[in-house]
This record gives sequence, C-alpha cells and structure tokens, in this order.
Amino acid sequence: MQKFRYALFLLLFGVIVSGSYGQINESTETSEQVKIQEEEEMKAVKRKVEKAKKEDKKLKKKKKQKDKREKLLKTIASYKKGIAKDENQVQKLQSKLEKGKAKGKLAPVDIDKINSKVLKLNAKIAKNKLKLEKLLKKV
Repeated sequence: MQKFRYALFLLLFGVIVSGSYGQINESTETSEQVKIQEEEEMKAVKRKVEKAKKEDKKLKKKKKQKDKREKLLKTIASYKKGIAKDENQVQKLQSKLEKGKAKGKLAPVDIDKINSKVLKLNAKIAKNKLKLEKLLKKV
C-alpha cells in the first residue's frame, strides 16, 4: 500500500508539474505573441505619425506658396498703381507746360525744371515697367 501511495503521489506530482510546464510554455508563447503584436502596433503608430507629419509639411508648403503668391500679387498691384500715378503726373506737368507756354507766363528756368521732372518720371516709369514685366513672368 505504501508503494501504491508513493506511485500515486509521483503520478499526480508528474501530472501537475507537466501541466504547469505546459502553461509556462503557453505563457511564453503568448507573451511572444503579445510582444509581436505590440511591435506591430508601434510600427503602425509610427507610420501614422510619419504620415501626419508629411501631411502637415505639405499643408505648410502650400500655405507658404499661397502667401508668396499673394505677396507677389500685392507687389504687382503696387507697381501698376505707381506707374499709373507717375503717368498721370507726367500728363499734368505736360499740360501745365503747354498752358504756361501758351500764356507766356513760364520763365525758361521753369520750363527746364518741368522738362527735367518729366524726364525723371519717364525714366522711373520705364524702370518700373521692366520690374513689372519680371514680376508678371513669375505669376
């Protein structure tokens, strides 16, 4: 009977130990699977973050291009306005010169001053028109 108990004890002990050993193997396998899943999730999160960064970078680039274009259009409008203003001033000076000559009220010095102003304004207009053409090519 003692031997039977001893054999039964060994048998139960063996079953319990082998069962727990199987659980340990299963837990290590599941822990490896969990690690693999976690790594895959981390990679997926990394990809999403990188994708979001790329999108943000694209949006910033588009905004920068839009701002640059708006600035260019404002500059073009400013040049057009300046040219129109100078041309208007040239016309006023020329009409003043013609009226003054017709009435005979202008002295030769005044005529020279008006002519020099007209020449300067014409040079400025030509210069600004060249700059405007360059800006229009950029658009």
